[in-house]
Amino acid sequence: MLLVTVVALAIAAVGLVALRGCRAPVCDPVHYPPGGITISTGGVGGVYEAYGLAFQEVLADELPDLTVRVDNSSGSVDNLTRLATGRADLAFMSADTAFRAPALEQAAGAPGRIRAVARIYDEYVQVVVRQDSPLRSLRDLRGKRVSVGSAGSSVEITARRLLAAAGMDDNTDIVRRGYSVSDSARLLANGTLDAFFWVGGLPTTAVATLASNLPIRLLPVDRYVEELRRQYGSFYQLATVPAGTYANVPDTPTAAVPSYLLASLRLDDDLVMRLSAALFSHRTRIASVVPSGRVLDVRSAISTASIPLHPGAIRYYRSVKP
Repeated sequence: MLLVTVVALAIAAVGLVALRGCRAPVCDPVHYPPGGITISTGGVGGVYEAYGLAFQEVLADELPDLTVRVDNSSGSVDNLTRLATGRADLAFMSADTAFRAPALEQAAGAPGRIRAVARIYDEYVQVVVRQDSPLRSLRDLRGKRVSVGSAGSSVEITARRLLAAAGMDDNTDIVRRGYSVSDSARLLANGTLDAFFWVGGLPTTAVATLASNLPIRLLPVDRYVEELRRQYGSFYQLATVPAGTYANVPDTPTAAVPSYLLASLRLDDDLVMRLSAALFSHRTRIASVVPSGRVLDVRSAISTASIPLHPGAIRYYRSVKP
């Protein structure tokens, strides 16, 4: 009886090891960080936020002893900084911001901390204007009030690159604003903005809500994709926002870029393996909330470019390899 009591007290005191969430025949202990984990997502109304919240619900069922907190952020660069400095354990990132990772890790004194769990879906460039707007191309944005996304977001980086490809400087050739997607949608609706950039999965809630209340169009940017690929990398792809994604918006040719779920190397390998397993085994559930979740696939998920896979994620992929 005394031995049982001592063991129970020891487990309660440590509170870091659990066996729940494992599957036979292997059921090793999982080491949970004190206080749980934090998922850094993105702006309110964006797909990163929706994905993070859906994953949190999955983990509440799959790993019920793990405390999971979801935090909004200003986007990919902010998320990289949070991972590098230890303020986040999981985070989302667009591939076109991967080049920032080594410098942010060095600045935080934590080289090699940022690792990948999976390539999760492709994000689409969406340049949104009112349907009755005279604006028809990126070059028409000259002198207009344009939101290029929150500071520290992949939207800001992509907007700058696209405007440069169109022969414009985002600091001098437009009346530059830096709002989140939800704020941008609201300000376009009330006439404070002429256009806004957004890079996200389809459909994005904030844009869909705007389109259901105000007729909108998307500007085509396909003519600049080859220049983006030449200057910045082949992860930029020619894509189309399909008709019907947003109310009364026709097919619109654009650019797409992959997005990744990242993890801190500080997370225990066993835990990341189980996080990876939960992500894939519940992809249908996540996709019921976030349609972009439908494209998650183990064959493409390992393609995370310059961000190495977390050892725990590697263990998961090896475990499901045919």
